Amino acid sequence: MFSEAVRQYADALMLSGESAIGSFGQKALAVLDMASSRMESWSREENRQNLLNHHKLGASLPDCITEQICNCAVEMANNLGVDAIFVYTKHGYMASLLSRNRPNPPIFAFTDDDNTCMALNLQWGVVPLLVDLSDDAEANISKSVQLMKSKGLINKEDVVLVVSDVAPTRTTMAFQSIQVKTII
Repeated sequence: MFSEAVRQYADALMLSGESAIGSFGQKALAVLDMASSRMESWSREENRQNLLNHHKLGASLPDCITEQICNCAVEMANNLGVDAIFVYTKHGYMASLLSRNRPNPPIFAFTDDDNTCMALNLQWGVVPLLVDLSDDAEANISKSVQLMKSKGLINKEDVVLVVSDVAPTRTTMAFQSIQVKTII
């Protein structure tokens, strides 16, 4: 019926036969409009509740946001066909989330923590690199690009997707980002 069409996100609904050309066509259209609007509203609420229930028990909103950023980053990397994923991380959490999604390009994880660097060796598809990270994201990217070029791991014209959870020390806000850069 039409309610199932609404639940499946149909673009349009149509009246046919006597409903459309009979004496009460306008009334039939008004009923269809009201019922489909209610069904859309109910379906949206159901989807919202399902998303809320999907969050892991005890998972904080920032952790859920980080997870979504990593999921989207891997999807972007695969869809765009980038050559590599760069992740800047203090504790390795974002690199681990990226690895879990099994992206096509390799993941290069830049950290300034020895323990994190060693632990990331165990993650699928992750190449950890120990570098001095600063509060300046662009400086971190520039430094790591030069390092990667010198090791022959990236080349001019390669496209990399950059993900970071390294927050400037002067702010208490979470700092996470996704960028796509072409190596020059």
